[in-house]
Amino acid sequence: MGFLSGIASTAGAAISIATSASYDIDWKDSKVRDAVIVHWKVVKEKADAALPLAGLRLTKEQKAKLDELLKGKGVFPDVPTDVLLDGLPDAIPPASLNRIIGSVIDDCLKNHKHNEIPAIPSAPAFARYLASVPSLADAEPVWSGPQDTVCIHIQRKELVYLGIVSEEVPPIEILEFLDGVVQALSEYIGQLSELTIKENFVTVYQLLSEMVDSGSVVTTDTTVLRGLVPVPSLVNRVIENVSGIGLGSEKRPNVNTSATPWRRQGIRHTTNEFFVDIVERIDTIVDSSGSIISYDVSGDISCKSRLSGMPDLVMVLNRPDTMDDVAFHPCVRRRKWDEERTIGFVPPDGQFKLASFHAAMDTSPKVLPLHVRALSTRKDNVYTVEVILEPGQCNGRPIEKVSVKVPLPQQAYNIGVQCKTGTHAVSNARSPQVEWNLKTVKSADRGLRLVIQYLLRSASAGSAEKGSAVSSAEQGALAAFIDFEVAGFSASSIKVDALRLLRESYKLFKGVRYVTMAGSYQVRF
Repeated sequence: MGFLSGIASTAGAAISIATSASYDIDWKDSKVRDAVIVHWKVVKEKADAALPLAGLRLTKEQKAKLDELLKGKGVFPDVPTDVLLDGLPDAIPPASLNRIIGSVIDDCLKNHKHNEIPAIPSAPAFARYLASVPSLADAEPVWSGPQDTVCIHIQRKELVYLGIVSEEVPPIEILEFLDGVVQALSEYIGQLSELTIKENFVTVYQLLSEMVDSGSVVTTDTTVLRGLVPVPSLVNRVIENVSGIGLGSEKRPNVNTSATPWRRQGIRHTTNEFFVDIVERIDTIVDSSGSIISYDVSGDISCKSRLSGMPDLVMVLNRPDTMDDVAFHPCVRRRKWDEERTIGFVPPDGQFKLASFHAAMDTSPKVLPLHVRALSTRKDNVYTVEVILEPGQCNGRPIEKVSVKVPLPQQAYNIGVQCKTGTHAVSNARSPQVEWNLKTVKSADRGLRLVIQYLLRSASAGSAEKGSAVSSAEQGALAAFIDFEVAGFSASSIKVDALRLLRESYKLFKGVRYVTMAGSYQVRF
């Protein structure tokens, strides 16, 4: 696989731009001047140590460049150096060091050689492909790129994570790896966005270096990664050197080489607790008459462990036989599951995904927590779309974070929206789309309604010659896409019957939470 160099090079170019800032220090204030002198003397002493700790190996030329810039020579080409450094021989503004670090990182990346050269032209080609599709949901997860490469991607919220391969690899392996990358980055830097990834670029780069070695996936287990890349992120060390705030002691990575690499010895917690989240997703397609065309339930068992010592847990489920295509964390003893249908494991410390599964619903009733009726009518050139929501079978639980997205044809204009409950928005980023958001739908709510009216531009003369194209353009909106979340409800009725603790004598505090949400939930007109 050759996606490491492509991702790193793109991010490195971005960070040097994003860290530039303006010069703003009151040189006339003697207190400011003295404080800056002391601060940057400390920074100069620590800069050589901070950058290598961030995973960067500076050449002699780069080190000389950094030393020269730290002394204030040639930092601002538009301002004479003697003016900037009058009375401050060892000081430069913090914003400038940000820019210096960015440029040094960029230089290091340019010197970082990687065998997978095709990854570099494939990334911009894939970006052009994404721009050509009507929406990100329409993009193929596996796309043939230039120079005999294949681009495999996943989308999480507004971010797209791309893996580029140049050899024969099972696509599911790359998709699973990208999902592991998202989970690891979320644990290290929290909320993921374009800004946070740029701000924590050094951590992202080092995590990718540990996850992938010469194009082969090594690990995505955050428990193992925490022993290699300490938390909080290493880029914070550099930021602390720039700001002079909260500089803590450095710890060497603690690599676990025991028989349980996911859990180190000697873990101690003041309270011993274990929490389980069973999150299920409903993937369904419903036609205009309300009949279910397809229905599928899949889920994850996620855990948060704060247990001392080396505990051995046994989880007993009420309906294990309905689970198929089960994928377990390496800590699970597979033989115990095959023989007894119970999950025995020594848990990692912290958050981890214990298992993912598909629920066999062939003999079970197909449960829809939210019933949606969608109608589309046309009178002359005026199109009307009506979406009606009603709570379904969810044991009376409130349905939260409800979102209805209705993509409209590219030729739609004069779009009018009416709804008495919730909020709505009309976007035209790629093609017109109406989004209806409701904070909560309760069991007593009935007949929640969204009405959309719009006009449709007539097809061009060139398109009129192609009868099928005209027919497709004139049929209006095709489907509505639904999102929701129901806490305390399980669509598959899979629940935890018991959680037993072995090999330790302390009292275990445990909790289980069930959440059902929409996966690919589509209602056709």
